[in-house]
Amino acid sequence: MIPQEEVGIAQFITILKIRKKSFLIAALSVLGVTLLVAGLLPSIYESSSTILIEEQQIPPDFVRSTVTGFADQRIQSLTQQILSRVKLREIINQFGLYPDLRDRLTREEITEKMRDDIKLDTISAEIADRKGGRRPTQTTSVTIAFSIAYRGKNPDMVQRVAGTLASLYLEQNLKTREAQAQSTTHFLEAELKQLQ
Repeated sequence: MIPQEEVGIAQFITILKIRKKSFLIAALSVLGVTLLVAGLLPSIYESSSTILIEEQQIPPDFVRSTVTGFADQRIQSLTQQILSRVKLREIINQFGLYPDLRDRLTREEITEKMRDDIKLDTISAEIADRKGGRRPTQTTSVTIAFSIAYRGKNPDMVQRVAGTLASLYLEQNLKTREAQAQSTTHFLEAELKQLQ
């Protein structure tokens, strides 16, 4: 049986002194390749907006909310409307996005590229459910906000596109809620006429 020798710090220092040329060449090679890759890759910027989901201000005992779905379902519905081909093409034309790809790719491929550059994340929180008692019986994960982000090569353009996307979400949500409120108002007016 071969006796095992303990390796100490002194032996590591001796090995480092003997092989310092090899270690130095390897470290400089890795540094050189890293700097070359970092210099050749284009800069990619990302801008995001976070939108908080607020509940209605009037107590639900007095007036039922016009928001009847879960926040996740509403966000999904808004996303389908805003990230439609027509809306994305409008944004692409409005800001002159992807000029270098217009000669090589079709309009559909450019639209898909923009869809890939947009990222939507929901932000959730754990809410304690208090059913009749003082202590929470269970916790539920509830979406309280969402973040919409856009990536691109021009920082000013990226910021403007991300702001436009956030504005579209807010405008579309407002239009949907107004339509729901109007249909509720028409229904209540018809019911009132019948009662009279």
